[in-house]
Amino acid sequence: MNEGESRRNVLLYRLYVIFNEPLFWGPILIVSLQKLAGMSLPEIYYMEAIVLCICVVLDIPSGALADVIGRKQTIIIGRVFLFGSILFFAIMTNATEAWVGNILWAIGYTLQSGADTSLLYETLKERGREDKYKKVQGQAVGARLVLVAFCSLVVGLLAEIDLRLPLLLCLPFALIPLVSSFFWREPIQTEKYSVQKQVETLMQGASFVLRSVEVRWMVGFAALIMSTSKVWFFTYNPYFELVGMPIAHFGIIFFLLNIVAWLSSHYAYKIEQALGERRCVLVTVLCVGGPIMLMALIPIHPFAYLVVVQNVVRGFMRPFFEDYIHYHISASESGNIRATVMSAQTTVANLTAVAGLTGFGFLVGHLSLLNSLLILGTLCLVLGMLSYWSYLRRIA
Repeated sequence: MNEGESRRNVLLYRLYVIFNEPLFWGPILIVSLQKLAGMSLPEIYYMEAIVLCICVVLDIPSGALADVIGRKQTIIIGRVFLFGSILFFAIMTNATEAWVGNILWAIGYTLQSGADTSLLYETLKERGREDKYKKVQGQAVGARLVLVAFCSLVVGLLAEIDLRLPLLLCLPFALIPLVSSFFWREPIQTEKYSVQKQVETLMQGASFVLRSVEVRWMVGFAALIMSTSKVWFFTYNPYFELVGMPIAHFGIIFFLLNIVAWLSSHYAYKIEQALGERRCVLVTVLCVGGPIMLMALIPIHPFAYLVVVQNVVRGFMRPFFEDYIHYHISASESGNIRATVMSAQTTVANLTAVAGLTGFGFLVGHLSLLNSLLILGTLCLVLGMLSYWSYLRRIA
């Protein structure tokens, strides 16, 4: 691959990441499933749990497929599934069509996930610039968060006219990453993939996590925070409606939370420097569990904006969690299994999220939304403070 082809791949990758997710759907995700597809909140939670299970199961064979037919082709197929998913969501009139859209999303997501980032890494590696990977990836993700934030401002206004309009508007932008992926140049694949190797990788990562007290603690702590955040996200729309917030304001909140997430991610290093590791752990627990409790206990319009606080953690948590794990892998002189440990951490977080979504779906089906949120917030604070206490014991 020559210099021009390498630059083109990087530019196309940035474009691909920026438009990788639907731009106009986030602020009305749950309300559209409820009003257009006629789904109840418990049904939505059960659906999301099953879809996440599908992602976990398909993660291994999707990598093998990328090895057989190439990463570029796998990404293109994945983008076709994802475009079909958005199309189904845009035209859905019942729960069956919502299920089809979500299953197509799970297939498309797992096909492109991993294949896209490895294609970028190998592109940079061919030119001896793999050290630029974090910069390229960070800039692209940051640009996407800012774009989604500004697009969110118009979602509420469009939804007041017709709830389906934002979904339809997602379609032309979903074509951008699909079309851009056709123009990628497939780099030389320096590391072959196999299902057996991936299984061995997960087992090695799991074994190291079980042996390392520090890493085991962070894997559990990250799973608690990430799964709680995911469950909480699906309550945004119902809570906004409960406190009488006009749908036009949904976009304003999502603008704020995406900007906050971008700033928190961009300045994650400075935040950790200012607070220190110990305070970061405590603040993470309080910024997730605290707002949930307050929103449940005092269901008023202004408190809906507390979801913005959680997005400080949303932007900050991945750099903080991953840096902690990477540091302790290096400290143990087991750096050669770095990727395997991160893979195991992701698997644990996803399985915890499945349990959380299923459990919360059961709660919402038998209790009110506010009581369910109260239980979620209490569990997060109790388990989070126990984790913090465990952390203090280790550093004492």
